[in-house]
Amino acid sequence: MESNRHARCAAAVRAKHNSFYEYIRHLPQVPVDAPLERGRVYHTVIQHDDWCRFYETENFADCNCNPIISRHVEPERS
Repeated sequence: MESNRHARCAAAVRAKHNSFYEYIRHLPQVPVDAPLERGRVYHTVIQHDDWCRFYETENFADCNCNPIISRHVEPERS
């Protein structure tokens, strides 16, 4: 069964997100509600369920799941 263009785009969004998360998951994790320090680089990762409407519309306002949110920080460089 061939998927339509919209389904292919949604799958591409998920694949891109997953490859980025492979890089991020090795960075130190900080609490989401922790204050941000000036001059640091933070990555906030939002993992939606596969059936979430976000993947259809690519609009966070349409999210109908309970996403897992994590924040990671880049190591300080001298």
